[in-house]
Amino acid sequence: MPKRTGGTGARSGDVGAGLATKSFLAAIESDDSLFGVVQPLAGPSTEESPSGRVCFGDIVLEFRQAELSGNRSLHFLLIEKLIELLKEAGSAETLEATLCLTPGSISMGDSGSEEKLIQRQFALWIRLAAKGDSAEQAVLRWGLGLAHIQQALLFTSRHLRLHLTQTGG
Repeated sequence: MPKRTGGTGARSGDVGAGLATKSFLAAIESDDSLFGVVQPLAGPSTEESPSGRVCFGDIVLEFRQAELSGNRSLHFLLIEKLIELLKEAGSAETLEATLCLTPGSISMGDSGSEEKLIQRQFALWIRLAAKGDSAEQAVLRWGLGLAHIQQALLFTSRHLRLHLTQTGG
């Protein structure tokens, strides 16, 4: 996973970013989504850039069902669909989403009285960055970009469910 550039930056305390984050988390954790958030989504950070302010945040998602996490072709279908949907959202001059497949998590599951190891093969890492003339504008654009990602993930969940039904996977 790429490191944040220029240090950690200042955490943005904007109420709009907080609402966008809460809405995103509620949608991703809903029954409409195939995904779960792996790392806490604390909200965006902001930093100075030559062209103004940049607001950025990282999102790490995995398939909720462990048996889907090792399906490499499903992950590539996920990324292809997200790229297709996100290309048309927002403005290339002010919003940027970077998508990456990373190694998944390892957790202990509880199946009755026995604990079992659940290893997820892949995770989807997304870095959303928004540019603005001011920190407030960058944060607002980041929140709008997060809404685009939310909608793309929910649409992709429906698309992947249909694909799994058709292929018997």
